[in-house]
Amino acid sequence: MDPTTTAPLLDLPKLLCLGIALVGALFAATTWWRRHRSAAAGMQRVAQANVGRIVYQDAPTVRVVDSQRVDRIRKLVRLAVNESVDVVENRGSPVPRFRLTLKEILKGDIPAVRIVVQYGGTPLSCGPLVKELGHNEFILPRGAREEPRSAILHFHERGDALDFMRIKLRGVDAATSTAEIDVMQVSGHWPAG
Repeated sequence: MDPTTTAPLLDLPKLLCLGIALVGALFAATTWWRRHRSAAAGMQRVAQANVGRIVYQDAPTVRVVDSQRVDRIRKLVRLAVNESVDVVENRGSPVPRFRLTLKEILKGDIPAVRIVVQYGGTPLSCGPLVKELGHNEFILPRGAREEPRSAILHFHERGDALDFMRIKLRGVDAATSTAEIDVMQVSGHWPAG
């Protein structure tokens, strides 16, 4: 065989691998661009009328049997700076049962907010990406994939009951100075036995 015709045949596997790598890179770049474009478009569609109110609430109570009960609250809260909302209704007590207050929206590479949480006097914990400033005052970053690491948490188990709470930042709209905060609280009671 002629050496000039065999040289391109020897390079064929290299060219095939290069082509596969280019197609994979193009697919990854397209997927990344679509995700970030749709997230930005979703934040731009935020309605001004919902600022400072609970936007979404899901499945408040699930009854299993008479002696078992699971209370589940999931709310999406939209707050402006220096605005607060009671996630759980305060029943006349001077100490709020569950109140969120947005103190500041921080500018930087990753969206973050300074938030104060009043949870009936109970101290809360946080993931390693969240910075604790004082008693239940946090700098909460937006974390897409590392949800437990970028959330404010409370977990308490007593013999026949379980109490769990999680707060995470869904997004920040710099144009309207509002933040969307996802709140979930689960309380379960079951028979001792």
